[in-house]
Amino acid sequence: MGLERMGRWSGRQQDQTAFVLPLALLAGLVLSASSLSLMGVALASHQAQASEHRRRLADDGLRDLAQLLAQQLVGQRPETLNPASLGPDLLALALPPGWQLGGLQWQPSEPADPGLGALQVTIKGRGGEQRQGVMRFERSLADGRIRALHQEGA
Repeated sequence: MGLERMGRWSGRQQDQTAFVLPLALLAGLVLSASSLSLMGVALASHQAQASEHRRRLADDGLRDLAQLLAQQLVGQRPETLNPASLGPDLLALALPPGWQLGGLQWQPSEPADPGLGALQVTIKGRGGEQRQGVMRFERSLADGRIRALHQEGA
């Protein structure tokens, strides 16, 4: 009878052990899945922050470029400016690393006020990103030279 009791006890212990192992495996899988999910959320958040940081750097570079253009262009005729006339040193001062001048496009004066015009500035980043800003300028009617530049936005 003593052996019979031990046999039942041993059987119960095996049943409990067989029940605990799948439960432990299931708990491990759930924890692994939740940690992967949290890592995915953290990665997405990091990518969004990095993208916002690149956008802000580009906007700052666009503003810096606008200020440098304003310093160079006041007293000049708008037709004298082209991307080739801007030296690489000037662009390196204004633009953040990885960004380059995409283009300058003069928009003609408005018929209602021939003394006003606009310059659209485009910069391009490594990943195909692009930012644009517009600078309005006042032009002397007598000689066509730029009197003042005003940045509108980035």
